[in-house]
Amino acid sequence: MAPPSASFLLLILLLAMVLVRTGAPSCSGGFRAGQDDFVLYAEDAVKGGAVLLSSAHVPSPEECERMCCTDPQCNLALVEPRDEGAAGAEEYRTCVMFDCVHRNRFACRFISQTGFRSYVKESVFVKHLGAPQGEHPPPIAVAGRDVVVQPGSTVTLNGVESLAVGDASISDYQWSLESGDDTVSMQKTDFPDQVQISNLHPGTYIFQLQVTDSRGKSNTAKTTILVLNPDESTLYCLAPAKVGPCRASFPRWRYDATTGECQEFVFGGCKPNNNNYLSKNECTLACSGVTDLPSPRRSACQRSLTCDNGCCLDKTLECDGVKQCEDGSDEDHCNKCNIHSRNIDTNAPWCTEPPLTGPCRASHTRWYYDPLNRKCQRFTYGGCNANDNNFEEEQKCSDFCNGVTGRHFSVYLYGSVALAVILAVAILALLAILTYCFLRARRERAHQPVATGPAHVALSEQDTLVYNSTTKPI
Repeated sequence: MAPPSASFLLLILLLAMVLVRTGAPSCSGGFRAGQDDFVLYAEDAVKGGAVLLSSAHVPSPEECERMCCTDPQCNLALVEPRDEGAAGAEEYRTCVMFDCVHRNRFACRFISQTGFRSYVKESVFVKHLGAPQGEHPPPIAVAGRDVVVQPGSTVTLNGVESLAVGDASISDYQWSLESGDDTVSMQKTDFPDQVQISNLHPGTYIFQLQVTDSRGKSNTAKTTILVLNPDESTLYCLAPAKVGPCRASFPRWRYDATTGECQEFVFGGCKPNNNNYLSKNECTLACSGVTDLPSPRRSACQRSLTCDNGCCLDKTLECDGVKQCEDGSDEDHCNKCNIHSRNIDTNAPWCTEPPLTGPCRASHTRWYYDPLNRKCQRFTYGGCNANDNNFEEEQKCSDFCNGVTGRHFSVYLYGSVALAVILAVAILALLAILTYCFLRARRERAHQPVATGPAHVALSEQDTLVYNSTTKPI
């Protein structure tokens, strides 16, 4: 494995599972605050589907948490450190709100970095970051990613990534329909963890997987199948390619109804529309066979953006280069600028990832680095979807990860991509924003009186992403 390049990164914080629960009184379910001083690499987070939502100047970390609470998509509130040299540093800090969950998977990865704080939504922590407890914990159920399809499609669900803890093994898999049209057909396959779903009609279906281990302990997980109706197909399959206002370069896929095929395009890193897929297969499942359809009624928009004149607009149409609002307010805060970079030359985020078996069914002996014991350990790799802590030889593993410790990670390592996280330390994260545009604005503020205006001031997304200077501008 070649050493990782110093990629562009969003600075974010990883935090402890022995966390103090905090939360604004108005937050339903609340947030958890964690150990400070961790950061996230953007390349891996955004490639995995994580989304930057918005940013603002706030007077306190608690105000950042409150703002995240008011956005139903926000599950991670990130606060940058104070700049002690700037006037007003005690009054204002930068808050970034982030969605780290993409189709039932937690997409953020972390490394230590001084000065940052964050809060994670309690429900997201429990579902994606909670570790098994007790002397003989139950197995870890993994039901797979959420799926978007057209009516009449057949979907195969599997629980192959589920894992028994310790010396136990999984002895039984049971799938059931939790909600949705009960005329759906469920058929077992030759694999005990699989079920084929057919006779799907437009609507949302939630399926539950229950796994039982050889000790008789069981656990459950859920996954969702969204079957698109015509209006939803317009948003998911007919929306034009949208780069967005940020200036990174991520390969994504979109459906082109003219050719009837999914095509690759470059995504800038923030404010995607729904016709934005991580893979060609994901795109094809969602849109195969779709032809041009009437545009959906604007009154039916679910994730709405309010134009300055009060009109309702689907939020994914913001910053797409086309003035959808009559007053043009959906494009008012989308100016582009060059992005400053900060490089962190370390192997730590790769060498602290959990061993990942993956969804395939082969059996290959591989090595992963255990930062707690500071040595490489053997594990079984299924043959696909590996993470970076995966080495063919023990010596290569040792050479690459030599010196990385578990001082900040204290991880409980187990092989689920969704839940392979933390016993004493769980992941939150704090996005630190250090762009050229923002730093220049901050330097200017250092020569001005302290602001006495509103509690927070919105920032544009391109001012909050920190990318590699070699990233090609769009």
